[in-house]
Amino acid sequence: MRRVVAAALKAAFLLAVVSGPVLLAPSQGHAQNRDPCALLAARDGWRTILSEVEARWGVSPGAVLAVIDQESRFRADARGAGASGANPTRNFGYAQANIRTWNAFLRGANWQGSSSRTDFEASAHFVGWHFAVLGRRNGLALTDVAGNYLVYKMGEGGYRRGAPASARRLAATIANRAAAHDRALAECPGG
Repeated sequence: MRRVVAAALKAAFLLAVVSGPVLLAPSQGHAQNRDPCALLAARDGWRTILSEVEARWGVSPGAVLAVIDQESRFRADARGAGASGANPTRNFGYAQANIRTWNAFLRGANWQGSSSRTDFEASAHFVGWHFAVLGRRNGLALTDVAGNYLVYKMGEGGYRRGAPASARRLAATIANRAAAHDRALAECPGG
């Protein structure tokens, strides 16, 4: 059975490489491969949380979804995500926040909610805070999703030293995904 699944995934990957972007079958956890309206409809309270993040930090719901999807695929208990420099004992939760930056968020944002990195509300506000505080400190507008994601992923020092081409491509993908999510969310029923 595993060989069949592996062969199907390999075929889908090759098809995507040869023919360009392909919309994969909906997945319960990935906004990048499904309608973000359906994702929010399936997760009680997430739409309200994203609205609160936008009101407090000025970061769009699409940007928050794109970052959390990239970092953890919406898995509350994700560890290390296999990213360059990710440490499974430090990078944890929806936002893949390391403990040092997470604690800076809890203090700097005067966060009164759950302090768990497995909490979606806290993680969404962490992304908003990161863009608003660390992005601004690096001269980035809140709407510069690609630049903010580079600071998020590489840290301030890494961002200042310059991002490699692969990181810039990933950041551009995240920015495009965020914009697509925001367009889709604007059309959501009941939203």
